[in-house]
Amino acid sequence: FCITLFITILLSFYLSRAIARPLTQLAQAAERLRRGQSDQMGITGFSNLLRDDVLPDMTSRHDEIGDLSGALRALTAALAHRIGDIENFAADVAHELKNPLTSLRSAVETAARVQDPEAQKKLMAIIRDDVDRMTRLITDISSASRLDAELGRAEFASVDIGANLAQMRDYYSQNVSE
Repeated sequence: FCITLFITILLSFYLSRAIARPLTQLAQAAERLRRGQSDQMGITGFSNLLRDDVLPDMTSRHDEIGDLSGALRALTAALAHRIGDIENFAADVAHELKNPLTSLRSAVETAARVQDPEAQKKLMAIIRDDVDRMTRLITDISSASRLDAELGRAEFASVDIGANLAQMRDYYSQNVSE
């Protein structure tokens, strides 16, 4: 009984070190990332999520814990890329909206000082053009956001490029001969 108890205790310590501790490390790292309290995160935001030391790399274990570590690291990399894309999109949107706003501000300030009716008509035309430009920009941004959301939910499927090329060849060969 004592030998069995001793072996059981040794196995418990081994399993604790081999399974519970790595899972705890992964859970703690994931929690730090969720809260944004990682040492690697700061003023630069999520761009440092791609660093190798954010999540422990346990892929060399070649077991379920290694698979979990690899999946979490891949998920983190995908999240960092997605956040980077969103940050770039937001910067582009801000830049594109500032241009017509600057022009509008200038035209409005000038229109208030100009007494010549012909010059005021020209300034009003500039204002209308800039408002139309902003409307188009906002519509384009909204459409792009909707399309991006739809693509994010899309199911990916394999495509037989050879079959598609054969269909295109047949289609164009029929149209050329007609």
